[in-house]
Amino acid sequence: MWVEIILYIILAMSSSSVAQLIPLSPFGSQSDICPSKTKLSYSVDGFTGTPFVITPFKDKFKNIPVIKPLSKVCRKDNHCIFSYNIDIYDTQLKLFNNIISECKTKPGTWGLTYNGIIPGPTIIVPTGHESIVRFNNKIGKYFKQSYAPCINGRKGRPISVHLHGSASLAPYDGWAEDETCAGETKDYVYPNNRPNTGWYHDHALHITADNAYLGLAGLYITSSKKKHGGCGEPWNLENIEELHMVLCDNTVDNQCQFSLNIFEDHEKDFYGDINLVSGIPFPDMQIQPKWYRFRFLNAAVSRPYLIKIKNSDLQDISNSICKIIATDGGYRETPIEFPQGGLLMGVAERFEVVCDFTRYKGQTLYIWNDKDDKTMKGVPYFCYSHLVAKITVGTRTTPAVPSVFKEQNGNSKPLITLNHVLSQQDYNLASIMAHAGLYHREFVFGRRNGHWVINGETWASMKIAASDVGQHTWEVWKFKTGGGWFHPVHMHLVDFFILRRDGDAGLLYYEERSAKDVFYLGPSNEVWVLARFGAHKGDYMFHCHNLIHEDNDMMRAMHMVDGDKGLHSETAEKFIGNSLHKIIYNNWRYADPMLGETSAIPTSKAKKMTLSFINETLNKNLYRIFYPTTADILLLKNENYENPWQSQYCKV
Repeated sequence: MWVEIILYIILAMSSSSVAQLIPLSPFGSQSDICPSKTKLSYSVDGFTGTPFVITPFKDKFKNIPVIKPLSKVCRKDNHCIFSYNIDIYDTQLKLFNNIISECKTKPGTWGLTYNGIIPGPTIIVPTGHESIVRFNNKIGKYFKQSYAPCINGRKGRPISVHLHGSASLAPYDGWAEDETCAGETKDYVYPNNRPNTGWYHDHALHITADNAYLGLAGLYITSSKKKHGGCGEPWNLENIEELHMVLCDNTVDNQCQFSLNIFEDHEKDFYGDINLVSGIPFPDMQIQPKWYRFRFLNAAVSRPYLIKIKNSDLQDISNSICKIIATDGGYRETPIEFPQGGLLMGVAERFEVVCDFTRYKGQTLYIWNDKDDKTMKGVPYFCYSHLVAKITVGTRTTPAVPSVFKEQNGNSKPLITLNHVLSQQDYNLASIMAHAGLYHREFVFGRRNGHWVINGETWASMKIAASDVGQHTWEVWKFKTGGGWFHPVHMHLVDFFILRRDGDAGLLYYEERSAKDVFYLGPSNEVWVLARFGAHKGDYMFHCHNLIHEDNDMMRAMHMVDGDKGLHSETAEKFIGNSLHKIIYNNWRYADPMLGETSAIPTSKAKKMTLSFINETLNKNLYRIFYPTTADILLLKNENYENPWQSQYCKV
């Protein structure tokens, strides 16, 4: 680690004419990493910066707006489905006017938006109730270029929506080639079977980085809060105010337009010099001295973040005030202390963190992006890359809330799906395998002949990397890097446990027994994970979530087959030889991610989102494995069998 040489500069005068001092980067000299009035064009480690002087902390933070459902339709057993409509179109926004004065004189920044905002509207659904989300591609006002497959009769810029963190059926998972062209509509049906912080984002083949960078990402929260229709939060979290922290970095050009040059300095990675939090550059977060719950999402193209909270003296206070309560796949079994070295977040990772600010009344704090050269090899830090947000703690006395992490007045036991479908015996056996260096499959992420590859192959050269994964089985997969690169690795469909991590990063202790769907594969790392395959049959992707690497085909797929036909069926027998097999798996027709009946269609031909249409969708019972009917449950009970995938829900 560097010796922090803290320089201070006066950025602006407040309305009361008091100079505001903020920390300049400790990771280099001002002349090396900051633009100035006399030197606007600059770069860091070959990555071009924004050619304007930037003034952080000019914008107030606010959560992304929450979209209201169009309708709610319920079965007799009180299981419901909520409907939403989202239009995707290009629009101009004044995102940078306050931090870059020159942007006020220029046209707004063109972006791609869900319902006209960046990030898209936050969707909050109650745990245990389905949703149908209609996405309408209306792109073409500014971004007019067509890409395959939007040619020869179809047109425009394609999109594909992936609900990241959801066990969705294959045709609703956002397969990279299942694309929606301009003037087309596709409906996605989601299960929402357990509480977690997810996100929806673009997944179109070869242009995911562009589409997501230009704005196509949004939070999707499956909530167990009673006020949202859930069954209640653990640890008295019900009334803790939430702050939704969607992190990404951007760069703008001399016209204040987003800058991404995938054929030049961004050929292998993208790193920008403006940190945005939920679409707000370097926000000032005005809070009160009380408990807060942060939902962190790294929605960047390439940049990892090493998050800390520091006081005005730049001393790290994170460990003394914060605890991690949840990861990608939802709650941990117990909260765990915030890591003293900082919270490392690769692209697409999510962490829920609860912090107590009651001792910091009237103080100024910073959400800080620290740096570690071993785990974050080659990541450039621009003038303000270390700054995420300023926290201004007010002095207002707030009403008392129940003691967080105490059992009274709340559900004491969090819902963790992985613990229902994996026994302790399964976990122990997998752990023994991993620590003996054993695994069922190995995947090497690296470079070959200038291409990003997984086991020497790409999406273009060989899509299916694992063709015989047994449905309702578990396997130990080993991942490793080659060439010193780092990769955030994402497996679709499944949650998994990290069993072992070798290499410079060592074991990130807060990952242990945390349900994950992304993990940070650092330079020279080897990582063993225990994946519980299910709940659906079909083809699902896994890939590097550095979107530059993904767009250059560092993506492959796994094929779920009948559990008794899989090679590694340690736990398959008890799931196959019973009535559950007959009852639940009538959805196997949805194994094909390119299923014609679910594909995008011209918007003019899409059925109206009437209550009868929503009810028809609900009655298809696509996610019957999570939501068996009363008759299904009775039959299983008569056979003295319990469905481990069955989701809990309460009346909404």
